[in-house]
Amino acid sequence: MLKVPFSPPDISEAEVKEVTEALRSGWITTGPKTKELERRVAAYVHAPKAVCLNSGTACMELA
Repeated sequence: MLKVPFSPPDISEAEVKEVTEALRSGWITTGPKTKELERRVAAYVHAPKAVCLNSGTACMELA
C-alpha cells in the first residue's frame, strides 16, 4: 500500500537546537526564552508588553 504523508513535519536543525537548549537549561515554562518571546511578540504587534501563559483557559481568565 502506498503511504501518502498527510502533513509531514517541517522542523529545521536550528529549531531542534533551540528546543534542545531550552530543555537542557532547566527553564521549561518560564525564564529567558519566555521573556525573549514576550518581547518579540510585543514588538510584532506594536504593544508595550506581552505575556505568555500556559493555556487558553489562563488567557481567558486574564482577559
